[in-house]
Amino acid sequence: NSFPSIMGHEVVGYVTEVGVNVQEVKVGQRVIVDPYINCEVRGVNKPCPACEQGLQSLCRNKSGTKVFGAGMILGFCSELPGTWSEAFVAHKSMLVPIPDAIPDKVAALFEPLSVGLHAVLRQVPKEGENVLIIGGGMIAYTVIAAIRLLGINCTLTHLSLLEYQKKAGIELGVDNGITNTKELKQIMLQLPQTTSHKPLVGEQVYIGGFDAVYDCIGSEASLDQSLSLARERGKVTLVGCAGEIKNLDWTFIWANELSVLGTHAYSKKEVWQGQEISTQKLLVQLLLNNPDYPLEQLVTHEFRLKDYRKAIIANSEREKYESIKILFRI
Repeated sequence: NSFPSIMGHEVVGYVTEVGVNVQEVKVGQRVIVDPYINCEVRGVNKPCPACEQGLQSLCRNKSGTKVFGAGMILGFCSELPGTWSEAFVAHKSMLVPIPDAIPDKVAALFEPLSVGLHAVLRQVPKEGENVLIIGGGMIAYTVIAAIRLLGINCTLTHLSLLEYQKKAGIELGVDNGITNTKELKQIMLQLPQTTSHKPLVGEQVYIGGFDAVYDCIGSEASLDQSLSLARERGKVTLVGCAGEIKNLDWTFIWANELSVLGTHAYSKKEVWQGQEISTQKLLVQLLLNNPDYPLEQLVTHEFRLKDYRKAIIANSEREKYESIKILFRI
C-alpha cells in the first residue's frame, strides 16, 4: 500500500465521463466498482499468473509498476484515490453495470456481498450439511446471504455476540441464531453422532461437529472455535482477516484432518453450475432471481460524507448503535 490516499472502495454511482476509446460503459450508467488494481488496470501487457486466472486480488504487481505505485486496492494507493469523495476515477475494467431492478442500498453492498459469495464458492457446502457461520459483522451476513441466494439446502447456524446481530441473521434465513456457549452446546449435541468429551488435560471438546465452518472474524477466539467445532475431515473457511496469532492450538487440524482454506476478495472467473463468470456478474443474476431477499435491512445507518467522523464512531461502537453496514450518501 502507499499513502497518503483517499479512503473508500465500496461504492455505487453513476458514470459522469468516459475516456475517448471506452465503449464498455456509458455516461449515465449506474455501476459498482471492482476496486482491485490488477495487471489490466496497471497497463501490463502480459498478465501475471494470478490475473491470468481471474484472481485480480492476488495480482503479483501489487507492489507497483510504472503506471501506478504500490497499492492493492482503491483507497490504499496514493496514485489512484478511493471513493470517499464526490467523484473518482476508475479503469473501465473495474466497472460493472447494475440493473435498475436492484435498489441503491443493495447495489452499495456489492463489494462485501462479493466477498461472501467468493468465500462460499471456494468450499461450497453440500446439500443437507450442517454449516456454522461465526461473526456479527457485515462479512458474516454476506456468507449467509450467499448460501441462501445460491439455493443450497443446508442447515445454517449463526454464532454472533449480540441479540441484534442474531436477529439480523435470522431475518436472512439462518436456521439457528445463537449468542452464547450454552446455546452453542445445545446445537452441537443435536448434530449427528456428536458428543462432548472432557480430556485429562485441557478444556471440554466435541467429537463430531459441523460439516463446514466459515470464520468471518479471524481472531484467536474465533479460530479456536472454528477448528474445535468442525467434525473429522470438516471444512473450515477463513474469511476474516486474521493476523499474527501466537497461542492458536493447531491440534484439531491434524488430529481431525481438517481442510482449512483461506479466501480473499473475489474472482473474474468463478465457476457455478458449469458457468464461468465473475463474482459480481453472478451476484447480479442471483439478486435478480431473488428480488425479495431482505438485504436492505443490513444498512443500519446513512451519513453525509461531511459527517464521516460520526459514521466512524457508529461503526466502531456497534453495540451502542446496533450498526451493521453504514453508508455515505452524496
